[in-house]
Amino acid sequence: MWLQDLILIATGMLIGFVNTLAGGGSSILYPILIFMGMPVHTAIGTSRVGFLAQGIFSVAGFKSKGVFLFPFNLYVALAAMTGGIAGAWLSLQVPGKDLTKILAFIMILIAILLIIQSKLKKNYIHKRINGKWLWISFAVYFVIGMYGGFIQAGMGFMIILAGGLLNHLNLTEANSIKALIVLVLTTPTLYMFAVKGLVDWEAGVAVAIGTATGSWLTSRWSVHANEKYLRIFIASVVVLLAIKLWFYQ
Repeated sequence: MWLQDLILIATGMLIGFVNTLAGGGSSILYPILIFMGMPVHTAIGTSRVGFLAQGIFSVAGFKSKGVFLFPFNLYVALAAMTGGIAGAWLSLQVPGKDLTKILAFIMILIAILLIIQSKLKKNYIHKRINGKWLWISFAVYFVIGMYGGFIQAGMGFMIILAGGLLNHLNLTEANSIKALIVLVLTTPTLYMFAVKGLVDWEAGVAVAIGTATGSWLTSRWSVHANEKYLRIFIASVVVLLAIKLWFYQ
């Protein structure tokens, strides 16, 4: 078991590194857990332990740097959490074999997003986080949260896209919103999987140690990497894993 834990810690560190620099690393975790013999629902539940740890460290990091759009961030996080609970319930109703196919298909979409995702504008003149935009945001982040509760992988892209195009947040602000949503959404959805016995806590803690360490080291030392080639590399890995997952029995 120690070898498996080391593999999961290393995988978690890779995910923390990739998510900090480019995003999309979470898509690697699900198939690895499944290929280790976990049923798909257990893989989804177990992965949320790592997401929770990453959310905690990310929120603390952004708050320490003064990037904390209160109360807007809390409003949209609660909207996403409500959708997340509904999405997690739906995920638990889908048969494992069907959920594996859905996951493989979503991974292909995430790989495409990794390649074509354009950078957001650095600054907007006015943020759209009040009045009618707040109510529109409730609906949009509820839907994003529902997807996150169902699968979660790739949810960060949706949050950053909504934060930029809908709310006119810069990339740092959108990432801070993403961190809080991941933390607030993951807490109840992890509980929903845990009470059904669909969390492997040993594996989850190993992943959590890795994601927390990878995220912290990457942000701490400001690791420099060519984001374009990193995205292409991760997208290629995700596609290969998705193909294998589609035919996995």
